[in-house]
Amino acid sequence: MAVADRPGPGSLTWRLMGDIRGLLLAAATLVLQVAHPTVGVAVDQHSDFVAHPWRRLLRTMHSSIRFTYGAGPVAEAEAARLRRVHEGIRGFDPQGSPYSALDPQATAWVHLTLGRFGAEIQRVFATPLPRPELDAFLAEWRQVGRLLGVDDALLPRDWGAFGDYFDDMVDNTLEDNAAVRDVLRSVAGPIAPSRLFPAAAWRPVAQRAGDLTTLFTVGTLPAGLRHRLGLVWSPDDEARLRRRSAMIGSAVTRLPAPLRYYPQIAPHAAAAWWRQRGG
Repeated sequence: MAVADRPGPGSLTWRLMGDIRGLLLAAATLVLQVAHPTVGVAVDQHSDFVAHPWRRLLRTMHSSIRFTYGAGPVAEAEAARLRRVHEGIRGFDPQGSPYSALDPQATAWVHLTLGRFGAEIQRVFATPLPRPELDAFLAEWRQVGRLLGVDDALLPRDWGAFGDYFDDMVDNTLEDNAAVRDVLRSVAGPIAPSRLFPAAAWRPVAQRAGDLTTLFTVGTLPAGLRHRLGLVWSPDDEARLRRRSAMIGSAVTRLPAPLRYYPQIAPHAAAAWWRQRGG
């Protein structure tokens, strides 16, 4: 795919993917990804997530910024770098079966969960996107997938087909595994972003951050997967999630457009926001 075919300014992709509220949904998306057997074993055997979760988070964020918002050469270089990195991630699962991080089904799943992440931000914190916009966004995200080398034949053609695919994956493919448990533990008890951070000062921050992130992580997972993972979720939890979502959604909506996005992409995302409103 020519990089010029990627979604650009004015696209739904540029408007949705950099929303800063997504930080609270990132862990749920990661759980969905590593619950895929191939992704889970690859992360368990090759990733430094447990030892350096902040470093891993920042690398992932910077990578997605480059291939989504970067200029043509930047996006192409990042897509090529990702393919090179994943070529070396291979091995054998606990049952002795070979796996590769470039498995087409696994790469399609990871890519599609990232697309779902963009739509989920609106569903959880604002107004769910109408079906025509969901279809348009998925079409754009398919373009990004082509840049990354995702098998286009494995990507659903519209949001209805994606919903069927997603439900089938949750019901018949996703599993509880070591990588899932590592992510959940990291969410519940986040380590300090730097060794220079005093332990006494970090402890109360970690407690509050862990409680909030756990609420959004568990609450936004599909109910079937929550049950399979043995995660408790009550009507009181649901009510608390709705209150927090409304409060955070309202607070961010009041911010000037550039402040609603990750700092590295604020100019790009704000431009898309204004174009969408005819500004």
